[in-house]
Amino acid sequence: MSASLRTVPSAAYAAAVAAAKRLRGRWFNLLQTSVASGLAWYVAHDVLHHPQPFFAPIAAAVCLSITNVLRAQRAIQMMIGVTLGIGLGALVQSLLGTGAVPIAIAALAALSVAVAMGQGYIGQGMMFANQTVVSAILVLALYRNVVVYERIGDALIGGFLAIVFAVLLFPADPLKVLRGARTGVLRSLHGVLSRTADFAAGRGDAAPDWPLPAVDRVHEQVGGLLEARATAAHVVLISPPRWRLREAVRGADRQAVHVALLAGSVLQLARVVSPPAGGLPQPVPTVLLELAAATALADPDPAGACAYLAAARRHASRLQSQARGRTEVVLADVVDACIDDLQTVIDLRRV
Repeated sequence: MSASLRTVPSAAYAAAVAAAKRLRGRWFNLLQTSVASGLAWYVAHDVLHHPQPFFAPIAAAVCLSITNVLRAQRAIQMMIGVTLGIGLGALVQSLLGTGAVPIAIAALAALSVAVAMGQGYIGQGMMFANQTVVSAILVLALYRNVVVYERIGDALIGGFLAIVFAVLLFPADPLKVLRGARTGVLRSLHGVLSRTADFAAGRGDAAPDWPLPAVDRVHEQVGGLLEARATAAHVVLISPPRWRLREAVRGADRQAVHVALLAGSVLQLARVVSPPAGGLPQPVPTVLLELAAATALADPDPAGACAYLAAARRHASRLQSQARGRTEVVLADVVDACIDDLQTVIDLRRV
């Protein structure tokens, strides 16, 4: 059997293991969403006797989705968006009737109002705007009033159940949410530092634009960290079971801000070091490896991370003292910034 054929089963196995790991990490969220969807149908169809309450389970599923991030916010955005969109659609229908032109006008009006109102909590993401315009169009496409107002009721049922699940029954653990997002950022930064160290030491050839994919990966993780911070803040504000965690969340949130600052410093360091040119000072690869090791240990082993940072400071001092040209001075300054930012992240560690 050729080597290429042997890699196929191993790649499939690795993909299956990764998929199983993702499912294991989210199975409880999936179960909550499934139960809430079924319950929404039961309430709308069997209790309130809506003949086709398709939107009630859809609303619950869309709000709860596959993660425990921003669930209550999505539910509130959906309920406000549906109600607003139906009101705008009904207004356009009363003035212009139905048809292609009224639908276009209703869509424009709904999107315009959504943009004008879409600030802060209500406007974050696309849920509010999407639900507003979809509901406005639905009023004209399904112009029977009973269908329109049942949609409002179904949206409220699904959204209310989503809020009950997300706020009262199964609120997200804000510290766990922040920890997971923080770990994702630190893991991506470890990869950037390790690869930068390899290039600085001449191990492998760096493409002129190699930091760009790394920038995308790090920014994706930082985006997740921003969502985690918003989720943690919302949960401890509105969820009674999590009120006791407010002080701890404030400390973890402060650390998360400095993790984002560290990400900026690391990306700047990768940009300064790469592509490697002849004559890089000798301490550069070593200090990069020590920074990478400290980043990997920042959460699980702060004492070990501090030991690596102390070694990195010694090499950074040599780098600073040996700096002659502008490039070397900038490099030394960026290395110092990374060390200081990572030390702050470790010092602020709460969870």
